[in-house]
Amino acid sequence: MNDISCGKLLFLDEDILVIDKPGGLRTIPDGYDRELPCLRDLLSQKYGKVWVVHRLDKDTSGILVFARNAQAHRSLNLQFEHRQIHKEYQAIVHGSPMWDNKIINIPLLKNGDHEHRTTAKDQKGKKALSKVKVIAKNERNAFLSIIIESGITHQIRAHLSLYGLPIVGDSLYGRYCALQSISTRSDTSNLLLHAISLKFLHPRTGESMHVCSLLPPYFTDYVKNI
Repeated sequence: MNDISCGKLLFLDEDILVIDKPGGLRTIPDGYDRELPCLRDLLSQKYGKVWVVHRLDKDTSGILVFARNAQAHRSLNLQFEHRQIHKEYQAIVHGSPMWDNKIINIPLLKNGDHEHRTTAKDQKGKKALSKVKVIAKNERNAFLSIIIESGITHQIRAHLSLYGLPIVGDSLYGRYCALQSISTRSDTSNLLLHAISLKFLHPRTGESMHVCSLLPPYFTDYVKNI
């Protein structure tokens, strides 16, 4: 399947479906307008009912795994709960960090302000750990790999903005990054955050699965300038 409306199919069997979600498509129905398209419903129309295991923000692209039966759903949920899932993202950010590797360990609270952003909260926040590695950088931007060991909504976007490194194309967090002096103007409206790799155990066979995807063209075009 190469239907642009729901992305590229990366793996399919009787238990799971792995898709490369395009940016701009919701994972689940919108809370205010349920008529807006979402990946769960599009896939259910093609393959029968699918169960949501995890999500990506609407504007984030990359790998999502869905369960195709209740047993697979339970198994994958337990893997996420016990942090047995390995998730890697890549992003391009405004700013050029002085470091090459950074562990960001800042508790986060979903819907922490009036604009529904995820914010840093020491007491009320949930534990959130992001391991960040610089792949390439110049004086204006950096190309990063991020591995997360938790799944807080907007975790990567919030953590990077708190370090003064808002993701290119992120109007929500770019406007309120920790370093207000940084320029967040760019020549793309796409959010340059991509879920590039996912490792998990197959819910029926226990086989180790490692699924990768390619960066979208608008992302790779930006990488060439770093």
